[in-house]
Amino acid sequence: MVIALVVLALAGKLIDFGGLPSDPQNPRRPSPEAFTPKFWDAETRAWLNLSPGKSDSVAPGFALLPSTGVIEDDIKNRSSTGSAFSISETGLWLTARHVASGCDKIYIQTGERKALLVNKVDFHKRADIALLSTRNGPAPLLLASAEGSGSDAFGVGFPKGQPGAVHAAFIGQITLHHRGRNGYREQVNAWSERSRIPNRNGSLGGLSGGVVLNAQGRVTGIVQAESRRRGRIMTARLETIREFLNQSNATLPAAQGTESEVILSAQFYPQAARRLITTLRVAKVLCFVQ
Repeated sequence: MVIALVVLALAGKLIDFGGLPSDPQNPRRPSPEAFTPKFWDAETRAWLNLSPGKSDSVAPGFALLPSTGVIEDDIKNRSSTGSAFSISETGLWLTARHVASGCDKIYIQTGERKALLVNKVDFHKRADIALLSTRNGPAPLLLASAEGSGSDAFGVGFPKGQPGAVHAAFIGQITLHHRGRNGYREQVNAWSERSRIPNRNGSLGGLSGGVVLNAQGRVTGIVQAESRRRGRIMTARLETIREFLNQSNATLPAAQGTESEVILSAQFYPQAARRLITTLRVAKVLCFVQ
């Protein structure tokens, strides 16, 4: 029997943006200083010494993963925030489709009252994925060579509009049915939350669009939705991301060697996540609806 699982989109509604750029359409290239470890430093400094807090909503072992989940896709009628991550220094960012859908203007926040204007958005037609384009960007995160099913993963982004990261364990795949004006189905990965930093209870709203990394710091997915009661997180599959980037004719940097500059573990992922956030490789998305 198919069991319906209702998951919650993580759009981070009605969170303070912390300021706007004075001239977001300035044609000059952003200063390299925009990508130095300054912004979000104070908010994440404690992560250098804090251990991640264990989740209080981990699903019990007997809680089976249903085959289908349902998301009610609504028309965005108010401003919101989400997350995105750089995949090219030319200004390409991946995020969740629902983070960028329905926005009159979209920015990537780079500092207090500083932001990059998103000048182009490409949407996946049948998956909750979007590609944002800006004039340039910080150092990119590289895609993994394989899904790595059965291993742990680490989600980094901006739950509730503030820096945060989550450690989760892979539990299987599920078909998400997006209901709405342009409904569609997609196969996604499901994860059981193990811990998070900061140790704040409640929804992870705002983490949508955040990067999902394997232990070697390579991209294996995009955060899309959560099942808060079960402590589960749904993410885009690496295969879906690759197909979308090929269809979008996106040119990505080639992986140099096999070593990664970002290594994550269940105990020490907060430090790696902090580095990604303060260098703006994982950044906050500002969606404005007029």
